[in-house]
Amino acid sequence: MNDTHALVETEARHQIAERVARAAQPRVPTVPPRHRLAQRLRRFADRIDS
Repeated sequence: MNDTHALVETEARHQIAERVARAAQPRVPTVPPRHRLAQRLRRFADRIDS
């Protein structure tokens, strides 16, 4: 029983440490590929219009 408890505690500490590390990283906004394509097409159209 104590061995199982120790393993669960160790796993919990490890998961918490991973979550804290992930939360501490700066967030990079991800833009969907369709949105990036639309932005490129708009810029291309603006260049043609100019």
